[in-house]
Amino acid sequence: MNKLSHIINRNYNSIIERGLITKHTTKEDFLNKLIEESSEVSEAIDKKDDENLSEELADVILTVLNFAKHYDIDIENELNKKIKKNYERAKNKLK
Repeated sequence: MNKLSHIINRNYNSIIERGLITKHTTKEDFLNKLIEESSEVSEAIDKKDDENLSEELADVILTVLNFAKHYDIDIENELNKKIKKNYERAKNKLK
C-alpha cells in the first residue's frame, strides 16, 4: 500500500468509527460537507489566518478523499490521469 492509499484508508476508517459516514451517507451529504469545509477555507482567507487555513485545506482534501473512497472511485488513478491531461494541455498550448 502506498502512502496516499494509507492516508485515505486511515482517515476514512477514523470517520467511520466516529459515525460520521455510514452506508446511508449520500453524495449530497458529501457535497454539503465539502461546501461547509470550503466556506471555512474562505473564512480563514478573509481573516488572514494562515495557520487555520492549512487545517481547513486539509479538511477539504480529506472530505474529497472520503467521498471518493465511499463511492469506490480510484482517486489516485484519477489524479494521475488529470495531471497527464494537464501536461498534454500545456504542451498543446506551447505549439
